[in-house]
Amino acid sequence: MTDNQKIILKLNEVLDIVELAKSTRRSLDLGMGPIGEKIFTVFRDKNIQLLNFSIELKKSSGLAAFYLQKKSSVTGLESYYIAINTSVPLDIQIFNVCHEYYHHIDDNENMLHLQRISEPDDELINAKANRFAAEFLLPTETLITLVKKHNRGSIKLGNWNDNALLRLIVQVQIDYQVPYKMIVKRLNEIEAIPTGLKDELLSVDERDSESIYYKIGMTINDYAFSKLNTRTNKKGVDTDALNVILQNFDEETITVDTAIKDLSIFDKCLEDFGYDINVLEDDVDEIADLFGDDE
Repeated sequence: MTDNQKIILKLNEVLDIVELAKSTRRSLDLGMGPIGEKIFTVFRDKNIQLLNFSIELKKSSGLAAFYLQKKSSVTGLESYYIAINTSVPLDIQIFNVCHEYYHHIDDNENMLHLQRISEPDDELINAKANRFAAEFLLPTETLITLVKKHNRGSIKLGNWNDNALLRLIVQVQIDYQVPYKMIVKRLNEIEAIPTGLKDELLSVDERDSESIYYKIGMTINDYAFSKLNTRTNKKGVDTDALNVILQNFDEETITVDTAIKDLSIFDKCLEDFGYDINVLEDDVDEIADLFGDDE
């Protein structure tokens, strides 16, 4: 998740994203409450195959996530994949998958999008995807209502003491399973906190177990807070995604080469499922270029 500081979205762009997030929630029957990690199941139900990979992010160019859209040359049918790097904490994984979902629903020009851990600040599409993910996971109207509920009807939190503000942020993070920094930016976007206070809060190392913020989180709900800060390092894909590829191959709606390349995305091959196929090494290696080199 990056902070596209060089990009300031225009008001009409922000309003379009707010409406897109609302309509997306409605289409997915999600209401306006917390989504969190259940979004992984929702996307699977919408025929988006989820891939988990774990690559330690040693450099800023490391791969955080990617979206891939593939069209069968035989049937013309399209397949969709979102892959997330699980070597980052769970709350970041949730944000990243929603960032990539924006490229699925509103970025019609790119069949492939790679999200690096530190993307260029001057890319409008990434600024929009970040704002969509934030709006989708924590809607503006929901956050405004929540702040007013805890602040006697007022939206302004600038006069709150630090500990009280951190407690509120912790509670939002636990309830909505979103990153700390995203919440801070959202509070500034709804004008609950001034920019100076936002910058001060963004300087906090929220993952430091000795920090006041981390201690508050563990005190309020140690299980939920610890889970959000855990790197799951999950690998692989749901069997449903593999079965779709194999079924298409069995029904000859995709070619051998396509099946090989699709299975390679999930670090699998046809031989793993009992097929006797001569695989060209170049075909197997082609998808590996997507991941870059973090050595």
